[in-house]
Amino acid sequence: MSILEIKNLSYKYGVGTPFEIAALDNINFSVEKGEMVAIIGHTGSGKSTLIQHFNALLKASEGQVLLDGKDINESRESAHKARFRVGLCFQYPEYQLFESTVYKDIAFGPTNMGLDKAEIDRRVRKAAEFVGLKESMFEKSPFDLSGGEKRRVAIAGVMAMEPEILIMDEPAAGLDPRGRRVILDLIRNYREKTGSTVIIVSHSMEDVASVADRIIVLNKGKVAFNDTVDAVFSHESELREMGLNIPQITKIFSELKKFGFNLSTDVYTVDDAAEEILRYLHKGGN
Repeated sequence: MSILEIKNLSYKYGVGTPFEIAALDNINFSVEKGEMVAIIGHTGSGKSTLIQHFNALLKASEGQVLLDGKDINESRESAHKARFRVGLCFQYPEYQLFESTVYKDIAFGPTNMGLDKAEIDRRVRKAAEFVGLKESMFEKSPFDLSGGEKRRVAIAGVMAMEPEILIMDEPAAGLDPRGRRVILDLIRNYREKTGSTVIIVSHSMEDVASVADRIIVLNKGKVAFNDTVDAVFSHESELREMGLNIPQITKIFSELKKFGFNLSTDVYTVDDAAEEILRYLHKGGN
């Protein structure tokens, strides 16, 4: 069952001016309830513009965004409700922290939903648990935390609204490999425990391969591919032409294949690579 459907969506910046440009051109796709979808594309492909339509931060020049079959821009009230049902965590969300304590920052969204104190407290604690923040940190200033901790506070603030759809724009941007793994693991854990629909925007093919059920590729404001991870990464030459690439580990296995090693090239993460090498060795490869 589709929880989100994008129908014939187009968006133009600078309408009526000499700088008018089409950022999105007749976008069509749907997202199933509980699905983990990745949206990828080169810089300027329309990724960030697109996701801002999902909770009515932007209104399409043409087309519709349907949430459970209803147009979120049908009225001001429906647009307002969509912003709580669809949680959007922008790139570098730690720059948006502003409250005096970690607890208050996480509680900001639920407070604006008009919830009572007991429900706000439950949501704050649950969201903090999801992202690995201890209760001892609640009274600290978010500005005294490390970069990774700040990001987890910001993500917890979106999770605390318990959105039906969680959208993450470049969630691991700027983090070291360990920090990336922590953030991706917590997103995966959140989805598994809540059953929420998750949409990730990323330029990292490795990140996408490690978490996504399906990939939507944008190119010049249009959907170029909408398919499984395997199917999308099989279009290596087309992705290169769009300024994208396949995961580095996949390239390595492709080269090993050329040298005569009987290895699968459907390898997109380090964990995949370890499993494939063990399989190869178990079958007598050397």
